Amino acid sequence: MKLNKILLLVFFTNILLNASTIFTLSGVNKVYLVVEISGKTIPKSYKSMIMENLQTMTDDLKIDSKGYDPRSLAVLVNETPINGSTMINIQLLIGEEVKRLDNHEKTFALTYQDMGHFVLKEGDDPEDAFEDTFDTMLLKFSEQYLEENKKISKVVINEENFASEMHYETNYDEAVKKSKKLQKNIMLVLVSNFCPWCRKFEQRVLLKNEINEIVQKNYIPLILNKEKDPFPKEFDTGFTPIIHFIDHQTLKSYKHVIGYNNKDEFTYILRSDNVAK
Repeated sequence: MKLNKILLLVFFTNILLNASTIFTLSGVNKVYLVVEISGKTIPKSYKSMIMENLQTMTDDLKIDSKGYDPRSLAVLVNETPINGSTMINIQLLIGEEVKRLDNHEKTFALTYQDMGHFVLKEGDDPEDAFEDTFDTMLLKFSEQYLEENKKISKVVINEENFASEMHYETNYDEAVKKSKKLQKNIMLVLVSNFCPWCRKFEQRVLLKNEINEIVQKNYIPLILNKEKDPFPKEFDTGFTPIIHFIDHQTLKSYKHVIGYNNKDEFTYILRSDNVAK
């Protein structure tokens, strides 16, 4: 029990530090659309515009929004007075019936939440600020939905093809020689066969140009399949993918990252490592 609590604390701490959402949109294929506006600043006529944009987004994402469903996709708009100005708050939510783990009792829970806001001074027209804020929220929702609903098949990782395209080393000893010659640390990516998260990390993170530019500039990148490629077993933690940052002088791992990290999270890790140097 104590270990579970520690792992849960680490999970939520990681979420907060990396500013990523704890909500998932995987498998959301039907919703009931709801729009509510409270306060006097945002005209009630905006309700039809919001509903139209929600309908367009769900149609584009192929989410069924026809008829009633116990899962609601809702936009709630309210306002807060602040020192003579007005803060407009927009919430984009998914609420649905779920069962409690202990007694299976039905309850209503938020399974997605995003919030946007902007401040209006007296006499300001809210239209542009509202549309900019709301459009950004819909774009964020759409990107996460498309990302999380891609099908990842269980295939054998083909590191050789990936390495040749991205200029990664595929031999530990050769990477060490190059590292010592150029006095650059090694970034070791360990993958394995039938590892969908390894493939996801390669395709959605390491293949991005902005990521590869940072990697190539600061490291000797090395990708190995732990099930067939030789390497010091001290780097094998039992999980894949795992990324080790190895000092070129000591050949010891001074930092490691276990599991999948998205593009923004891994960019932060890379930049933080190079700032620390």
